[in-house]
Amino acid sequence: MATATSTATSVAAALLLSLLLARARGDDDYSGFVYAGCSQGRYASGTQYASDVDSVLTSVANSAPYSPYANFTSPTSNSVVGVYQCRSDLPASVCTGCVRSAISRLSSLCAWATGGAVQLRACFVRYGNDTFLGKQDTAVLFKKCGGSPGDAGGAAMRDSALGALVAAAAPAGGGYRAGGSGGVQAMSQCVGDLGAKACSDCVSAAAGQLKAGCGYATAGEVYLGKCYARFWGNGGGGFSSGAAGDAYGSGHRVSGNRAQRHATGKKTKSALILLAFIFALSFS
Repeated sequence: MATATSTATSVAAALLLSLLLARARGDDDYSGFVYAGCSQGRYASGTQYASDVDSVLTSVANSAPYSPYANFTSPTSNSVVGVYQCRSDLPASVCTGCVRSAISRLSSLCAWATGGAVQLRACFVRYGNDTFLGKQDTAVLFKKCGGSPGDAGGAAMRDSALGALVAAAAPAGGGYRAGGSGGVQAMSQCVGDLGAKACSDCVSAAAGQLKAGCGYATAGEVYLGKCYARFWGNGGGGFSSGAAGDAYGSGHRVSGNRAQRHATGKKTKSALILLAFIFALSFS
């Protein structure tokens, strides 16, 4: 009995240590959850549609080690499309792990949904039979601002850093851009099915959302249908998935494991029901 108790205590201690280390490495949590959306339509197990979904998501998982972006379409009349986009500045190993984690989350959050999407810190995965591939989408899916209070000077540097993203030459593949001004850094990523101009337009829309909506906040991020943008002070991004509920006072947050629907009052073009899962952790 004493041995069993000792073993249980050791396991509990190891789990606690793992959690603390995960929180300490928050900015490196590339598979941290941001949002997910699932269509209202459903399909049945054992159908051709189910086989098509499995096929395109398998292709997505198999492609991730070799490219930060790819899309696949099933050859059947269902025309199920699967697409993924990793942050194209990160190593292939990070992309691979992130995409596999995203697919796992899709399987649990959007089980049997005819379409679904999940955004993690370093990758985006989507599947469905609607015509989203190659189409612009600047609908705001998730936005949060916060960090320690800043001032007008910091806001000016933020605006300059975000402006550098918009002005940057369209990158050759991947759609990743980075910029900075003074003590503020910024980055953006487009989904690879957008052309250069459409990517620039999406980044411009994302930057506009952050400039208009984040006031003197020293960190912020916004996710649109086909791109996202972030900014943070050089002292730290505050972008860990675990800390999100505390670091961003104006983000959509809930306590515990309860889900919150993203309240925009409008359906996005993708007709996905967006679920924003933000876990509130105390860092006091």
